[in-house]
Amino acid sequence: MADGSGMMKAGDGRTLLVAMPVAALHYPVIGLSLLKGALARQGVAADIRHFYLDFADYIGFDVYAAVEDSRYFLAMVGDWVFAGAAHGTPEGGAPEGEPFTFLNGLLTGEYGRYFGPQRLMGILAARNKAAGFIEHCFGLVDWSRYAVVGFSTSFQQTMASLALARRIKAAHPHILIVFGGANCSDEMGVELHRRYPFIDVVVGGEAEEVLPELVRRHAAGLDLAGLPGTTIRAADGTTLPATVPAGMVTDMDSLPPLDYADFYADRARLPAVADRFPAFPLFESARGCWWGQKHHCTFCGLNGLGMAYRSKSQDRAYAELTEVADRYGREIMVVDNILDSRYFGDFLPRLAALDRPLLLHYEVKANLRAAQLALLGQAGVRKIQPGVESLSTPVLALMRKGTTLLRNVQTLRLAAEAGVLVDWSHLYGFPGETAAHYHAAAAVVPKITHLHPPGGFHRVRADRFSPYFNTPATFGVTIRPVPGYSHIFPHDEDGIARLAYHFDMTPARPDEDLAAGHAALAVQLDLWRRGDATLTLTPANDGTAVVEDGRGATPRRHALTAVAAAVLDACAEIQGAGPLLKTLAPRFGEAAVSAAVAELEALDLLLREGDELLALPLRQPGFDRAPRHEEIRTSWGRSYFHHVQAAARMPEPAA
Repeated sequence: MADGSGMMKAGDGRTLLVAMPVAALHYPVIGLSLLKGALARQGVAADIRHFYLDFADYIGFDVYAAVEDSRYFLAMVGDWVFAGAAHGTPEGGAPEGEPFTFLNGLLTGEYGRYFGPQRLMGILAARNKAAGFIEHCFGLVDWSRYAVVGFSTSFQQTMASLALARRIKAAHPHILIVFGGANCSDEMGVELHRRYPFIDVVVGGEAEEVLPELVRRHAAGLDLAGLPGTTIRAADGTTLPATVPAGMVTDMDSLPPLDYADFYADRARLPAVADRFPAFPLFESARGCWWGQKHHCTFCGLNGLGMAYRSKSQDRAYAELTEVADRYGREIMVVDNILDSRYFGDFLPRLAALDRPLLLHYEVKANLRAAQLALLGQAGVRKIQPGVESLSTPVLALMRKGTTLLRNVQTLRLAAEAGVLVDWSHLYGFPGETAAHYHAAAAVVPKITHLHPPGGFHRVRADRFSPYFNTPATFGVTIRPVPGYSHIFPHDEDGIARLAYHFDMTPARPDEDLAAGHAALAVQLDLWRRGDATLTLTPANDGTAVVEDGRGATPRRHALTAVAAAVLDACAEIQGAGPLLKTLAPRFGEAAVSAAVAELEALDLLLREGDELLALPLRQPGFDRAPRHEEIRTSWGRSYFHHVQAAARMPEPAA
């Protein structure tokens, strides 16, 4: 209650933080670790339970994989499995025949290629076992020990969280039920609170400062009103939205240290899970997005209301990351939305100097130079997500990405030379794009098939908090929640719209030519993903070079003249045609340089956009094509930049 009346302390007043299905089995929940640490600083004892691990053990790993598969997360399979249990009825208030309707939609819809009869039956079996699993979870905990139970819900965890929260509240009405996480931001949290009366409090936004105070007030029987970003329940049961906006942690160094002991304890209870799925710790060095603060990408809603960029000091980031690596393992997923560019000054060089190798994943911007990518590879950042998004400069401009086709390809090539894997998806469906943009991109693909292909080709969405969501009319589109929400929430359209995070965009009118352009690019991207092309440049001592080209059906070998080799060397990073001519003409003459450029373009060894040029072959010694995931643990030693550094350290031969 808002005034604290009716709130009873349970047991020893501990707090339980819960992560429900579905979630990736390899990873703990970093937010809950931070909340436990924040509570501990205020003298509040807390535990964490990772019940998504239990669900995998309960239904079997193959079925769990079908439920959790991220390739079709927008179908809401994970939430659909628990929708009935969440609403207290077998079908959750859905129309008769809902399982058939939903499963048939999976089979015949845009994700149909992922579903066969066995996978569909597994998903149905998981739904049929969902209520039993909630009882299983309920029986694993001594609820008399807890005064507060907090649920973290992001992506597809809402229905399972609702189901267990409902069960707890029915048996222990004195326990304070708190919801938080990405699915509770802004009006989503308010509507969730309004629709589900067994939720006492919803915390929207970052909770490290709010939750300890909330728990303190609850334990003391004090009024919960006025806490930043916190929606509470009035004495009459109605919803009281937050009167103070959600706060943000401004001093990232003030966050508690990461502690994943509960995650590893839960894994120890489930040896089959631990044996099958190796654990990888998570790490955070920043929140928000420094690029988004200046130019909010039109489709991006990831930062919600917390776009302001904040990062840890380089000393704190280094100390904490190395401690996490020593305690939990050296393969670490970094959850930042974008790497702090200042980290190239001290943090990354210190990681590069470590005597124990790390394997890190970071999100970066696709504007990195050769020295920066080399440092990333040497520091153990062997997987990056640079937001490539498209191979069309006009479409990238529509997104406000602040990059170009050539910059994106440069990032792909330099990353391959650094032994770094690039994780990216090609998006389409942006308001203002044309068929010509996609036919031009399709023509580029055969030239770069030795580089990392996109993991998928996906239609862009208008996620909540994105410019497309905030002002759809400005872009000439209408938006509506993705269809999966109507299968998990038995509410009216307005209510579902307030609960949804993912929205589809519909243009003012269909465009058959544009659809054909999309299809043309999709064909080329599919060939790229299925291929294994190579393209290398090996210099000779006399200034000439040899290119081995395995991009086509028949491998080709090109012996390059000194002027052609010099052009490729000068275009290792994006180079203007005018400056290139000015640099090389004194050595070779303008005519020879111009002829070499034309020849290299004809051989698709040099990529041109406007007046800018970029070399495409991978320099040797090094990889002959972009490294695969299974190679990145040892990729630095094989990389071009490692060989360059090693050669620079070699003493000159004696005279």
